[in-house]
Amino acid sequence: MISFDTGIIEQCKKSDRRAQMQLYKTFYKRVYNTCLRILHDSGEAEDVMQEAFLKAFSSLDSYNINIPFEAWLVRIAINASIDKLRKKNLETMELFDNFNYDVIDNDDNEDWENVLEKVGKVKEAIERLPESSRLIVNLYLIEGYDHEEIAEILNIAPGTARIQYMRAKQKLVELI
Repeated sequence: MISFDTGIIEQCKKSDRRAQMQLYKTFYKRVYNTCLRILHDSGEAEDVMQEAFLKAFSSLDSYNINIPFEAWLVRIAINASIDKLRKKNLETMELFDNFNYDVIDNDDNEDWENVLEKVGKVKEAIERLPESSRLIVNLYLIEGYDHEEIAEILNIAPGTARIQYMRAKQKLVELI
């Protein structure tokens, strides 16, 4: 989590433009990267990031100080990104049913270049997943949400979130 002076939030509530800009500068990279991982389009990610900040600034009175501000802001960005996907008529949970259950060998003695190569392959494979699968993988692995939180975000049952994550993971193994 990014640390910052929480007093800035009170200044933002008073529409202090300098405070809003400081808050924006503190969190824009985190919010943009979250949107980009979900939308997979830099232009759309930038638009949604701006929408998320506008919504956050206009909703600061409803912000609960017991929740980390970054988590609250990122959640707004995730919801805005998902709304953008839904507007594109995405069938959010359309995944394949038949996957192989191959296990990837782990060799603890690999050199760094080998590790970087594997990371590159995983990133490439994630990008090749259908948008719905990529969304689940990003929310779980990158954003750190658990299956219950993902279910709440996507408005699905927690068991469905778990199954779809497992299917997406199987598809990754297949792509790699």
